[in-house]
Amino acid sequence: MSSFSMVLLEEGVEMEIPASMSEALGLLDEVVPTFSCLDYGYRLGVVTRAQLKSNWAFRVQLMDSPSQQLIDDPVGCIELAKVDDYTVNLKVPPRSEQDFPGIVKYDGDGRYYGSFIFQLLNNLYDRSLIELPGALPRL
Repeated sequence: MSSFSMVLLEEGVEMEIPASMSEALGLLDEVVPTFSCLDYGYRLGVVTRAQLKSNWAFRVQLMDSPSQQLIDDPVGCIELAKVDDYTVNLKVPPRSEQDFPGIVKYDGDGRYYGSFIFQLLNNLYDRSLIELPGALPRL
């Protein structure tokens, strides 16, 4: 794993996206199933601390691509918070702040979670929702 992805996992990421909460949720629903790393795909599971229409927290889970079996233990999480009707705050908390049981069982070095984050950021960049110097490398 690159030193940049290690820093990203250790420090986390937080940014505002010019979209309504409904648009941001729709975007995640559309793009996350297209993400992959090695023989795994990704799915988001809602964490119980979601507040309808204003705050959502999601577990990032792996799905074995050949069998379509969802892995119970998450590799990380992301959070969305409504700033106003046209802006959503996207937060990828530092991995040290994530306390899901078994978080490192399938992803001890953060490779899958890092790949998910890079694919998410690249997708937001491709849609001109965030600015980056260029596309991030695929892990």
